[in-house]
Amino acid sequence: MNNLKRFAQFASDLVERGLLYAIANYRIHSPRPLDPLENWRFWNEPKPGWLESLMRTYPPESRRRQYLDSMLTQDHSKGIEAHYDVSNEFYALFLDTKYKFYTCAEFLNERDTLEEAQTNKAEYLRALLKLDGHEKVLDLGCGWGGMLKYLQDTGHRGELTGFTLSKEQLTYDRQKLGLNVSLTNFITAPFEHAPYDRIFSIGALEHVRPSELKGLYQKIYDALVPGGLAVHQFFSFEHESYPASGVMLQLFFPGSLLVMHRSHIEAAESVGFKITHDSIHDYKPTIRAWYDRLVKNAEESQALVGLEIHNRYMTFFPIAWLFFQQKEAALHRIVMENESSEYLTTIHYMCNTAICLNNTIVLPIASRIFAIVMYHPLRCNRPSTTRTHPVWTKEKN
Repeated sequence: MNNLKRFAQFASDLVERGLLYAIANYRIHSPRPLDPLENWRFWNEPKPGWLESLMRTYPPESRRRQYLDSMLTQDHSKGIEAHYDVSNEFYALFLDTKYKFYTCAEFLNERDTLEEAQTNKAEYLRALLKLDGHEKVLDLGCGWGGMLKYLQDTGHRGELTGFTLSKEQLTYDRQKLGLNVSLTNFITAPFEHAPYDRIFSIGALEHVRPSELKGLYQKIYDALVPGGLAVHQFFSFEHESYPASGVMLQLFFPGSLLVMHRSHIEAAESVGFKITHDSIHDYKPTIRAWYDRLVKNAEESQALVGLEIHNRYMTFFPIAWLFFQQKEAALHRIVMENESSEYLTTIHYMCNTAICLNNTIVLPIASRIFAIVMYHPLRCNRPSTTRTHPVWTKEKN
């Protein structure tokens, strides 16, 4: 793109998409590699108040909403392919070498390497999953298989399954790691009923649109066995539903829009989940580590994917760092459990005890209590008849 076309594009973007989008797109199309130091300073040094205000408030919310709603009509796979199917070799230039996590790590101190920090994150999530090594586990949006590989490395013997929408990741997961991964859109595909002990996602719920959130949580709830857990790591908007940054992020994740954090909680609780853990973690050190590695491998990056894509990621990382620095979004780790699990565990124990004792009095009482609990709405504010479970069907037969 020559300078005249580049400036014309900037003017058009400024009017239609706002200053934040226009500046980012202008820099992405630089005819030269972006200077690492100048580029980082440009995005993260303080700017005049009037400029910050213009970047954050224009276009007005009604225009932002209209544009973003139009972007959300496209198929999920297009946005995933645009960002993740660039090249496995390209991502290897800046991700950790052991697990290739493209998600927030856990730096415990300034001396931690990216590899150590990503292992720390995996250990943290494994603890939240409360695994004994035999559970049937599903990874939604498994990426380059990092967490599944970590579970294998730490001795997990239960069945491990992953879903991805990236063809590049699918090839890597199957051929390089030998994982059981399928090309599946976990947002729209139906789940098998209640076969999983644990379901988790790391950096995948960011691609779930607001209108899809409750339906997805319902599927996850129904796909868990009684007492099963869902663990999710994701970042979400904290204050605004349609900020100017959401428009700008279409340059990097077309067709995706972050959901407000409170919307995640409300949707999960409305289908019956009980939130037992919700912690916030700092994404900024991970983003800076990726940026520094990309800078170090700049020549190889440009040789692999070309100047425009290289500059796109050079632009993306400092913007993402600023995104979290200004607290527009936060990275959460959340544990959800079936709110019915505590009831089911107690009632199953009572029924099994009654059967073992062959007691004609205890068994009817336990069965009656089980029936009451089974049909109790469990504070979900919806008819309990919308959920059945194979255990109940079997007992009725």
